[in-house]
Amino acid sequence: MSAMSVADRPVLGIDIGGSGIKGAPVDLTTGTLVAERLRIPTPRKSTPQACADIVARIVERFADQIGDQPIGITVPAPVVHGVVPMMANLD
Repeated sequence: MSAMSVADRPVLGIDIGGSGIKGAPVDLTTGTLVAERLRIPTPRKSTPQACADIVARIVERFADQIGDQPIGITVPAPVVHGVVPMMANLD
């Protein structure tokens, strides 16, 4: 995918937080959200699978707007040599 094609459509930004998992399409040129943010409470048992299920729901919600564009995900955790050894507030 070329840099020009990435700028053609918004990309999906997802924030995995301790109390909520949020997502919205983002215009990379302006850095603004191009649709209302969707927030779903983080599951009480916030296992990787439970959080992945919420992420999948957010991706499905915005699929028509982002097409096959990249998705960026943030997590409340350090990344050490490409591995997330633990996530604060998540199982």
